[in-house]
Amino acid sequence: MKVLIVDDEPLARAYLRQLLEEQDVQVLGEAESATEALQLNEDLQPELLFLDIQMPGLTGLQLAAALRQSCPSVLIVFVTGYSEHALAAFEHAALDYLVKPVASARLAQTLARARERLASSAPEAEIELPITPLKRLPIRQDYSVLLPRVEEVRSAVAQDKRVVVHLADGEYKTYYTLSQLERLLPSELFLRVHDSCILNLEAVEELLYLGSHAYGVRLRGGQQLPVSRTRFAVLQEKLGVTSR
Repeated sequence: MKVLIVDDEPLARAYLRQLLEEQDVQVLGEAESATEALQLNEDLQPELLFLDIQMPGLTGLQLAAALRQSCPSVLIVFVTGYSEHALAAFEHAALDYLVKPVASARLAQTLARARERLASSAPEAEIELPITPLKRLPIRQDYSVLLPRVEEVRSAVAQDKRVVVHLADGEYKTYYTLSQLERLLPSELFLRVHDSCILNLEAVEELLYLGSHAYGVRLRGGQQLPVSRTRFAVLQEKLGVTSR
């Protein structure tokens, strides 16, 4: 069983690694942040992740939500220092949860459960995680992770099987899906106006009536996006515009 540990506390990572290695588990690597974990998960392809819940930037729950979209087969165990957080994680997601300091016997139970799940050919049930809207949107680059504030995002557009995020300084191809971004971005600021795009309401500069019940919108910087007929009224309401 191949494992990745994600925790911003070095001592906590070292302690958990020691316990895992004592039980003959291969620890592929360690990450001190969610953004680093996203990169390592893609590079190392672990089977099981131990995620701390409280971390700077993205929380363990937010990271798990992103991983469920990109790597639905990976098993997740939440690790927390607070029993109330552990209970929330257990109720909403994950293979298991562990409370710090992790006991060796309790870890053995978790590993047995993980081995049983990995040996099973039955697909894991879809899990809905509680989502706290992001303050920054991690965008993976070749050798770095860009972290723009969400208010800097003008739009996200599905294009050639990828989702392109548009910022003031350019556009960036990502591995997000529009459905995932719809969950992760704050709903008071962003709206999905078409099957192919999400926009930042603050970036809207002009509503476009294109005729034959076709609509569009022009954003700050000149980008033009389609708006579906059913979503146009929602967009007007969100912008406080009264149709005349």
